Amino acid sequence: MAEQKKIAKEGKGNIYLPYGKKAYFVQGAGLLLGILGFVLTGMGDITYSVIFMVLGLVVLLPIGLWMKGR
Repeated sequence: MAEQKKIAKEGKGNIYLPYGKKAYFVQGAGLLLGILGFVLTGMGDITYSVIFMVLGLVVLLPIGLWMKGR
């Protein structure tokens, strides 16, 4: 019984994240810019919406996915 509790306690907090903090930040920024682009499209501002969607979804998001881990 004591061994099971010990094993359960050791297993907590061991989460594997494949990317580093910078990569997640770049991916999040890309996603937010893409969402902002879609919102601007709905508001009727085509010029800025295309710029934000391209920067976010075509440039930043793939760069964040290609970044190395820790």
